[in-house]
Amino acid sequence: MTSIAYATLTLGSAALWGFVNGWLLYFYLPPQGQGIPLVPAAWYSLIMLASRVINILVSLPIGHLSDRTRSRWGRRLPYIFTGSAAMLGFFILLWLPPRLTDSTLNGVYLAVVLILFNIAYSFRLIPYEALLPELASHDAERVKISAWQASFQLVGAILAGFAGPLIERLGYFSAALVFSAITLPALFLPFFGLREKQPALTASALPQDFRQSLRAILYNRVFRLFLVSWGLFWMASTFILETIPFIATEICGLSEAGTVYLYLPAILISLLCFPFITWLAGRFGKQRVLLASYLASAFTLPLLLFIHKELPLPLPIQGVLWVSLQAVAMSGLQVLPYAIAAEITDHDAQVTGQRRQGIYYAGWGMFDQLASGAASALLPLFLLMGSSHSQPQGPLGIRLLGIAAGVLMLAGFLIFLRYPLAQETS
Repeated sequence: MTSIAYATLTLGSAALWGFVNGWLLYFYLPPQGQGIPLVPAAWYSLIMLASRVINILVSLPIGHLSDRTRSRWGRRLPYIFTGSAAMLGFFILLWLPPRLTDSTLNGVYLAVVLILFNIAYSFRLIPYEALLPELASHDAERVKISAWQASFQLVGAILAGFAGPLIERLGYFSAALVFSAITLPALFLPFFGLREKQPALTASALPQDFRQSLRAILYNRVFRLFLVSWGLFWMASTFILETIPFIATEICGLSEAGTVYLYLPAILISLLCFPFITWLAGRFGKQRVLLASYLASAFTLPLLLFIHKELPLPLPIQGVLWVSLQAVAMSGLQVLPYAIAAEITDHDAQVTGQRRQGIYYAGWGMFDQLASGAASALLPLFLLMGSSHSQPQGPLGIRLLGIAAGVLMLAGFLIFLRYPLAQETS
């Protein structure tokens, strides 16, 4: 029951993030002929980067704070609850800019709200992920919980896939209100069944010094390898996730509402793959399965370049086949990193005697923000190379994102090759 409640918490935030990742760029910088830009392109890039930089500055203190917290509700749950409530409020405000034309005021507004949204998300995410090593002590159980977590994340992504039809029918702000109402139960009902299985922590097991904890994660070679490879994967994923509406409308010939036809097959195939990934990890080891996922993604992502009307299949079918390949290739990357991170924190506790999962997961979240912020900042530069059929070069920039994402995945594979096997880190 606790495991299901834990995994369910992912659903609400995944749906909200899927809405933001899929439509924020399209809302503020729509393709030529599809709407009026609300902020200058250069402003958007700076805002994305600035929001991630500020979030990086607060992530590690959040992790350390949750490591040292003691309450009747445990170390992590108070932050998860409060962060969920704040994140929901700022999500709604993202779709309510003060002006409906290109405006500097819109840029300032977007910067403030997006920064607060990201900080609230970190107050929720870091303690949430730091719970996993304490909820499950065995590797097989952690992989199983991680598979449940990834499954609920994809269910949230299914909800996000319906954002296009809702936006087309109701508009962005009304669609955001509907999404908030739908995700509310997933964000808060699990707290009635979720209890921290907190071990008895002595004073010496509670991290006392922030600088000492910071040194622990900076000098942990295994953690550094994990972070860099993950950051490359997350950049590649951001390239694709934030441009799915462009891929659907400008490459595959679908309407905005038709974007759901690219989301749903990928999500359903991923859900079918997760039990197989769990079995493979038990049979061959989670590191080897993760390496295979990196390599498969590196070869399939660049195929976006070859979706073309002169091929015998209709463009929408080509798009569905492409996203389906990505779902199979990336399924290991969606499940296994959570269990690997738990393994790293266990090793640190064995060496140091201190339970500081929070600051480790904060470091991971910091790299999430850095990688996705860098990717979001680079996206408008790709759009300048062509993002729609109304431009002379067509959607060339969108197509080139597949190649860029593939190169990043290959680099992640080469770095993770140096990660030691589980028996060497535990």
